[in-house]
Amino acid sequence: MIEQPYYMLEFTAISCMFEIRVNDNPVITMNLKGQVSTRIPINYAISESGKQEINIKILPLLGEVSLHPDATLHYMLYLYDVSNGFDLQEMFSDYKSPSVDKNNPLPILTDKNFFTATIPYQLRNYWKDGEDLKNIDDLPEKLRDSYLEIVSMIQKGNYEVYKKKIADREYNMATSMYLTAQESEARFKRLVRDFENGYNKVEFPVDTIPVYSAYGKKVSLKRKDGDPALSFVNEEEMEQQMLDIEFYWPKETNQLEII
Repeated sequence: MIEQPYYMLEFTAISCMFEIRVNDNPVITMNLKGQVSTRIPINYAISESGKQEINIKILPLLGEVSLHPDATLHYMLYLYDVSNGFDLQEMFSDYKSPSVDKNNPLPILTDKNFFTATIPYQLRNYWKDGEDLKNIDDLPEKLRDSYLEIVSMIQKGNYEVYKKKIADREYNMATSMYLTAQESEARFKRLVRDFENGYNKVEFPVDTIPVYSAYGKKVSLKRKDGDPALSFVNEEEMEQQMLDIEFYWPKETNQLEII
C-alpha cells in the first residue's frame, strides 16, 4: 500500500463555465472566457477507501444561453506517493468533452466517471449523519446568518472562536494533505495575518445562491460565477482572500456547522 497516496486532477478548460465534483463535493468551479490549465489536489473530497465518483458540468459562459463553440474541458487523474517527494504511481481517467456543434448549440454537457481510491486516513465526514438540507425550514436565511456570524467574529478579532468553528474543516484539510500540526497551525496564522494586515473590506453580495453538495448533506453560498460568496479584500494590494466554507446540519446541535 502506498504510504501517502495523493490524488491530483489535471485539467484544461476553454471558453466555458464548468464545475468538477468528486463524490458530489465541488473541487473547482470557474467561469472562464479564456483558457486555463492546472492541477488541483482532491484528497479532501475522498473520505474513505473504495469507489469514487467524478462528475463534470460544462455550462455556457455567464450571461449566455448556449455553449461557446470553443467550449472544452479535458481532465486526467493522477495518483502520487508523497511520502518522499512527488512520485507518480498511476494515471486514471482521461476525459475530453466532445466538440460543440456550431449548428446545434447545447445548454450543457455532463459526464460521470468512477475510480477506486485507497487512503490511509479517516476524515471527519460528519455530514453523512447530518440532516437532509431540503428538510430544513428557511435554510437560505439561516445560511446567510451563519456567514454573517463569521464576518462578525473576524471583524472583532475573535480568531480563536473562528478557529474552533472551522476545526473540523481544517482537520480534514490537514489530514488529507498529510500536514503536521505545525504546518496546519501555520496555515491558520497566515490567514490571521491577512485579516490583520489590510484584508479588512468585506465583500458578501446579496445575490448569492445556495449550492448543495455531498448528495444534499452540505451547502455553501456562491456567487453567480461560482466563486465563494464571502471574501475579505485588501484594497491597497487589490487582492482578496476568499473563504470557501461549507455547512452541514448535525442532528445533535440542530443548527448549521462548518465542515
